[in-house]
Amino acid sequence: MHPYLKIRRRMLDKALRRYALADAAWRRGLEQAALLVPGAMGRGHVMIGNPGSRVRRLYDERDRALQRLAAARTKLHEARRRIRPERRILLITLG
Repeated sequence: MHPYLKIRRRMLDKALRRYALADAAWRRGLEQAALLVPGAMGRGHVMIGNPGSRVRRLYDERDRALQRLAAARTKLHEARRRIRPERRILLITLG
């Protein structure tokens, strides 16, 4: 594997791990909130709390981790595209 791709792949792996941790923390926070506020986790909706609340902070951290994951994926795909040689056909006509 190309060294540049290895770097991008490591970045993607790290971003994926961070997202998984943030998602798990957010879900635990929701479960704890549901103990205090019945209905905080309903079918098809989730109350994420007021700005500054613990659940909102966990949600925002998860969202930032998801954005970093998307950026890392994009950068890896772009690096792969740059490294792959482009195939161009040059047609020369005589006459």
